[in-house]
Parts: sequence; structure tokens; C-alpha cells
Amino acid sequence: MKQLNINPNLPTLNTLIDCYGKLMNFDEVSRLRSEMARLNITPDIVTYSTLINRYGKAKRFEEVNEVLQQMKENKFIPDITIMNSLISSYGRVGRFKEVKEMREHMNRFNLKPDHVTYRTLIDCYRMAKGFSTVDELIKEAHDNNIKLDA
Repeated sequence: MKQLNINPNLPTLNTLIDCYGKLMNFDEVSRLRSEMARLNITPDIVTYSTLINRYGKAKRFEEVNEVLQQMKENKFIPDITIMNSLISSYGRVGRFKEVKEMREHMNRFNLKPDHVTYRTLIDCYRMAKGFSTVDELIKEAHDNNIKLDA
């Protein structure tokens, strides 16, 4: 696009960030983030969600925290999709302190867990052999009328 003297817009940059993140090409993701700043393009919730999802899956938690900080500075509150990505990323590597913090954050901002949240939590605790927690989560989901097989 640069060669054609075309500046990308936010949806294009979000798509490119997602593609390069899937390829684990985080140098290019970083370059695109810099390009956004240079073009005065403000990230949106899709940008933040994509970055957190891709960095989290790659276990790049320093970058995850950096994105969360940027969200805070720009007055964005993580939505349920972002929270589910964070819970999944932290849970897969056994960082249950952070998983607990994410649940507390959800409570603080009145974000209700959905079936994805519960299934993600159950999978994480099952892998860690936290079967009593799994039982509690299944009961909690049932009490909240959340169908886990949805």
C-alpha cells in the first residue's frame, strides 16, 4: 500500500494485525501499531481484542499488559470477548492468579460470564486437575441459566 501511496484505514490495519498475529510475526504487528500511531488512527475495541488474543495465544504477556494499559489510557473497558481471551491465555499456562483477577475485573464492571467464559474456565481448571473448581463452575453456570453445550 505504501508503494501505491495509499494509507490504510482502521479495518484494514485490524485485519493485517490479525493475519500477522496468526503467523506469529510480531515484528510486523509492532510495525503496524507504529503505523497506526503515525497516521493518527486510534485503535478500537476490535484492535484491542485482536492484539490481546494474538499476544495471549503466543504467551507474550508483557505485550498483553501493554495493550491493557493502552486501553485504560484510552478509556476502553475490556468487553466479554477480551475477558474470555485473557482467561484462556492465562489459564492455558496455569496463571490462575491472573484468571482470578480477570473474574474479579468482570464482577467490578458488571460483565456477566457467558457460555464461552464458563467453558474456558472449566477447561483451564480441568487441565490443572482442579476438579472441585470445575464442579463449582458447572453449578454456577447452571444457577445462572448458562448452557455449557451451546
